[in-house]
Amino acid sequence: MTTTNSENPEKRLASIRTRLEAALQEPSSTVSGALTGIEADVALVCTAIPDLPPKEAHALAPEMKHVIGLLELLSEAVAKKAAEQPPASDSATLHRKAAAAYGSSGRRKS
Repeated sequence: MTTTNSENPEKRLASIRTRLEAALQEPSSTVSGALTGIEADVALVCTAIPDLPPKEAHALAPEMKHVIGLLELLSEAVAKKAAEQPPASDSATLHRKAAAAYGSSGRRKS
C-alpha cells in the first residue's frame, strides 16, 4: 500500500495498474515486490468509489475494467507457470512413503 495515493482513488488505481503490468512482465516474481499490499489497495479503491460523486466514480470504470483484465491475465500466467514446475515435495507425503516402504518393523520391505 502506498501512502502517497491513500486519499486519491484515481492515483491508487493507476498505481495498481502499473504494479500489475510490471508483474505481468515476470509472473514468477509476483509473490515478491510488485504485488505486496495490492489486495489492500484494491479494497481501498473499492470502498472509496461509492463515496465519490457519480461522475467521478463513472470516470474510473474504464480503468477498473482494465485492472480486472490485468488481474485475469496475471492469474492465467501464474497458473501456467505453476503447472510448468514440478510439484513441491511436502514432508508429510515423504514420511508416509517412507513408512509404507519400511513398514512398522523399521526394516525395508522387499
